[in-house]
Amino acid sequence: ITITFIMKLAIVFAALIASSMGAVFFEENFGAGWEDRWVQSTAKGDEAGAFVASAGKYFNDAEADVGIQTSTDARFYGLSAKFDDFSNKDKTLIASFVVKHEQDLDCGGGYFKLFPAGLDQKDMTGDSQYNIMFGPD
Repeated sequence: ITITFIMKLAIVFAALIASSMGAVFFEENFGAGWEDRWVQSTAKGDEAGAFVASAGKYFNDAEADVGIQTSTDARFYGLSAKFDDFSNKDKTLIASFVVKHEQDLDCGGGYFKLFPAGLDQKDMTGDSQYNIMFGPD
């Protein structure tokens, strides 16, 4: 498994927009202190990799284009952040993220998953229960 991609997940997870007024419930640009807002899963033990902040190989502005990047090929990666409860009942929900793949991938992908509130973030795996999942593979 070769995974090296940048998730400028500017997770403009743009938002989990839950109303016509465009309320943003979660947004991340991976600036200073991002490590304090996110929990990296250690469920895979020695096979787990760690995300690092980087603008990657190709960027316009090294500071403004920082996202997160996998640090080692052939590892398992999981990263999660909590946000306040919300309801989008009878409202449109929009969730998005940006991925910049910088190498040919034999196997792997970057996914966005919206987990239930009770997720054990340190023990998150690909088999953890989720409510929404999408992304390139």
